[in-house]
Amino acid sequence: MSRADWNILFALIAAGALAAWLVIGWLDTSLAPGAGGVWLALTTLLGGVAVRLRQGRGTASCAVGPRLRPLQVSCFGAIALGVQLLHAAETGVLLATLPVLATSWLPAACILGGVIGLAVLSFGSDCRNAAYSGESLEDHERGTA
Repeated sequence: MSRADWNILFALIAAGALAAWLVIGWLDTSLAPGAGGVWLALTTLLGGVAVRLRQGRGTASCAVGPRLRPLQVSCFGAIALGVQLLHAAETGVLLATLPVLATSWLPAACILGGVIGLAVLSFGSDCRNAAYSGESLEDHERGTA
C-alpha cells in the first residue's frame, strides 16, 4: 500500500471511531448508561457475521501472516456483549430501561458462546495442519497440495 492509501485508511478509521463514539454517547444519554456499549458489541457481532456471509464459501481462510477472520470478530463481539450485559446487570439502570435484557442466563450464554465459537474456529482450521505438514499455505488454499 502506498502512503496515500495508508493516510486514507487512517482517516476512515478515525472517522468511524468518532462516529461510533458519538453514537455510544447518544445511546448512553438517551436510553440508559451502558446502552452504547451493548450497541457496539452487538454491531461487532453482527458485522462479523455479515462480512462472512458476504464473502461466501470461496474465500481462503489461511493467510501467511496473522489475520482475524470475520467469525472470530463475531465471537469476540459475543464475549464483549456478555461482559456488557453482566455489567448492566450489576448497575441495573439499563435493565430497568430494557427489561428484555434482564434474563440472568444471557450474559453467560454470550460469553460461553463466544469462547466456544473461538475454540471451534481454532480446531476447525486446516491452516495449522498445512503449516505443520510443511506444504505452502498458497498450495493448501488452492487444493493443489
